[in-house]
Amino acid sequence: MPVNPSPSIPTSARTLLCVQTVFALVMTQLPPIFPATLPALRTPLWSAIALVAGALTVLVTVRPRTPRAVLLALGWLQVLLAAVNGFLVGDIAALLLASWLAVAALALLAGQLRKNPRKALVAVHAVSSAAWVGIGVVFVALSVVALTGTDLHAVHVTYELMETFDQTLLPWANVATTLTGVALGLTTKWGLIRYRWVAIKLGISVGVLVMAFGFLHDAVVSAVEQSEQLMRTGGTVAEVDANAEVVLWGFTTALFSLVAALLLSLYKPGGRTRRGRRQAARPAGRATAPRA
Repeated sequence: MPVNPSPSIPTSARTLLCVQTVFALVMTQLPPIFPATLPALRTPLWSAIALVAGALTVLVTVRPRTPRAVLLALGWLQVLLAAVNGFLVGDIAALLLASWLAVAALALLAGQLRKNPRKALVAVHAVSSAAWVGIGVVFVALSVVALTGTDLHAVHVTYELMETFDQTLLPWANVATTLTGVALGLTTKWGLIRYRWVAIKLGISVGVLVMAFGFLHDAVVSAVEQSEQLMRTGGTVAEVDANAEVVLWGFTTALFSLVAALLLSLYKPGGRTRRGRRQAARPAGRATAPRA
C-alpha cells in the first residue's frame, strides 16, 4: 500500500524539533548532571540525537510533504536514542528532557491516531500507570517497615531494597506513564491543557517526577548509607535521622497523587480549560494533521 505524503506539519512540531536539536548540541559540550553509567557513549548519543532532530527540522521545514513513513521513522529513532541515553547511559537530562521533547515531536508528527494504534497506546499507558501505583504501594509499605523496625540489619536491608527499586523499576514506570500520557494527549482530542483533568494529571506527573528525582532518591540513598554506618559503629535504629520520615511521607504523598490521577482519568471532571474553549470556538482549518 503506497504511503501518502504528510498534508501538513504543525508549527509546534517544527519548534520542538528545533529546540531538541539545539538542546542536544548544547549537551554535547556540558558535563552530565549526575555521573553517567557509560560515560563514553554519552557524547556520541547526544550528537546522534542532534543529527536526527536536525534532519527532521530540515525536512519538515524545507520539504514538509516528505512521506509520513520517513518522518515517523526518524521520530522513532530520536525517541530510541533519547531512551538509550537516559536509561542505559544514565544521563538524567536525556531521561527527563530529551525523551519528553522526542515523544512530543513524534506525537505531533503522527497526528490523530486511528482506533487500533490509539487502543495500543492507551493499553501501554494503563499498564505503566498501574505499575507506577503498585510500585508506590510497595515503597510506602517498605517505608513503614523501615520506620517501625527495631532490628538495624533488617532496616538497612529494607532501605537497600528500596534503593534497588528506585534505580530500576521506578524510573521505567514513571517515565513510561508520563511519556505515553503526553503522546495520548497530543494524538487524541484531549490535548495536554485543553481539558482541566488532563492538565491536572500532567501537573501531578511532573510534580511526582520532580519530587522523586529532586529529593526522594537522595533521601533513600542517605538512609542506606547511614544505616550501614550505624551497623559498622554499633549504633541503633533510633539513631537513623529524619531521612526515614522524609522517605515515608514523600512516597505516601506521591502514592495518593497517583491514585488521584487515576481517578481523574476515570471521571474526567472539570470540562475544558480557557484555552480549550478558545480552541473549540475557532473555525476548523482546511489542513488536518496526518493520521497514524
